[in-house]
Amino acid sequence: MFAELLFRNKERLLRTAFAALWGLTAGITPVQAEDVQLGFQDAAAWKQWKKITFPRTAETQYIFKEEIQAVCALAEDSASGMAIEFPGTLEEYPLLSWEWKIDRVLEKGDTRKKEGDDYAARIYINFERDVRLSWWERTKAAVFETFYGQDIPGQTLNFIWANQLEIGKIVSSPYTEHAQMVALQRGNNRAGEWVRQEVNILQGYQQAFKADPPPVHSVAIMTDSDDTGETVRACFRNLVVKSNTALPKPPIH
Repeated sequence: MFAELLFRNKERLLRTAFAALWGLTAGITPVQAEDVQLGFQDAAAWKQWKKITFPRTAETQYIFKEEIQAVCALAEDSASGMAIEFPGTLEEYPLLSWEWKIDRVLEKGDTRKKEGDDYAARIYINFERDVRLSWWERTKAAVFETFYGQDIPGQTLNFIWANQLEIGKIVSSPYTEHAQMVALQRGNNRAGEWVRQEVNILQGYQQAFKADPPPVHSVAIMTDSDDTGETVRACFRNLVVKSNTALPKPPIH
C-alpha cells in the first residue's frame, strides 16, 4: 500500500516500469553508422518494445502495421505505453527524430491540470535518477527498491502533441516537477497528417531542468485518455537517435 501511494500517477508509474527495460537492446538496428533506429522497421524489432501498464487502468491498444512501418495506438478512457532502452549516451546520440500522426487532440486535455493530463501522442525521454533529487525523493525511491528490488529512474522529458499549450512552451507536469512537458504541436491544424519532429535531447533537458542531464535510461511512446475519458488515435514511425555530427542544432524545431 505504501509503495502504491508513492507512485500513484502515470509519470511516476511509467518511470518505475522503465526499470525493467535493461537488456532489451538486441532488436535495435543501425540505420547508418551515425544513426540507430528504435524498432519500427519490422515485426521482430517491434517485439523488443516493452509494454508499460498502470494498476486499475484500461490499456491503450498498440498495433504494429508493417505495411507502413508504424505503430498505431487507440486509447478509449485508457493509458499505457511502449518503451525501449536508450541505445547509448547523450554524448553519442544527442538527437532524436520521429514522425507522428493523430486523429484529433483531446477536447478536455490541459497540460496544467491533473484531470487534463492526457495526450493523443507523446514521446517520453526517461533519465536515470539524479543525486540532485531531494532527500524525500531519494527516500521514496529507496523504499520502492526495498519492496521490489529494482532501481527507479528519475526525471522525464515529455514531448507532447498538446491541446492548449503553446508550441515551444515548457511546463512541469501537474503531478510532479520531475516530469517536464514540451509542446511540439498544438491543436488540430495538422491532425490527420504525418508530422516529422527532431529534438536535441541534451539541450532540451538543459532548458527544462536548468542543469546538465544524467544518463538517458529509455524512450517511450504513449497515447492516453484515462483522465479525460475520451477516445483518441495516433500513430508513430521512424524513431531514430542520431549522432552529434549534425550539431549544433536548436533543441526543438
